[in-house]
Amino acid sequence: MKRLNIKILIAVAAMALIVGLATLKDTPDSIRNDWPQRPVTIIVPSGAGGGTDQTSRMLAKRLKESFGQPFNIVNQGQGSGVVGISSIKNAKPDGYTLGIIYNFAHYLPMGQGDFSVKDFTPIAQYNFDPAGFHVRGDSSWVTLPEALDAIKENPEKFAIACGGGCGGSWPIAVVTLFDKWGVDLNKVKMIPGRGAAAALQDLAAGGMDVVPSSIPEAAALISSGNIRGLAVFSEERLSSFPNIPTLKEASGISLSLGAWRGMVGPAGLPDEIISELENAMLEIVSSEDWRAEMTERSFGIKWRQGENFKAFMTQQQYEVRALLENFGF
Repeated sequence: MKRLNIKILIAVAAMALIVGLATLKDTPDSIRNDWPQRPVTIIVPSGAGGGTDQTSRMLAKRLKESFGQPFNIVNQGQGSGVVGISSIKNAKPDGYTLGIIYNFAHYLPMGQGDFSVKDFTPIAQYNFDPAGFHVRGDSSWVTLPEALDAIKENPEKFAIACGGGCGGSWPIAVVTLFDKWGVDLNKVKMIPGRGAAAALQDLAAGGMDVVPSSIPEAAALISSGNIRGLAVFSEERLSSFPNIPTLKEASGISLSLGAWRGMVGPAGLPDEIISELENAMLEIVSSEDWRAEMTERSFGIKWRQGENFKAFMTQQQYEVRALLENFGF
């Protein structure tokens, strides 16, 4: 009798397992996956107020709406972003620490930090912004050639802000321009800092002579007259700032350079969480609400996900390091 009862229990358990698996198969991924069960941290390797911070907060707000859990921004701009990127790299790959990444390829050749594409799980790129060339509102430089000629004549005299690290997107853009103009790059005084927002404030206060950054990051100070945009590194003028000429219009040099931003996790992030985040971000970036807010703030939209984003990051890593080697940094 006992053997019969055991056989019955085994049969019932097997049937329950089959039913359970069938139910699980038909359950949507968003219900099957129990991530996130608590708040998620998004590390932003820059100070508050800049473009990376602004766009990350826009994402965090919408990710909270998607997943029903807070996505909390933690700014770590110390060490020109090295602290924040290190925090992303070294985080536990459980989905509860994510990060916003930008051009990181310069840290290794400049001896600032050992970062590589393999250290991260690329999720999605959502933004690209062309660089802008900014001076103080009361600067004697009214045109870009005036500024470039002065810097070429006496490159050690002027303070050029890097924003963050001096191999980042903005300084790479302006150094490329200096090289095209014949400036002695070994004599240019490049000043690292804690992000574009802080550098722009220094520029307005008279502590810097030139700050390369995106136009959106400088928008408020441009509108108030505290700083002046001399050029934007894009093929067309920005609709929100039609009075700022393109680099080609201002100098005759055609370059399209700038910054990109995307979301990553530490290496080893589970596929299920990657899929959840990719789907949520695609929905966000495709929404009219997101696109309208990005346009209103003059941020560019660029979408790459998964392997495409990884391939882009790998290409950027190679190109930037080759550029820095040629420039002698």
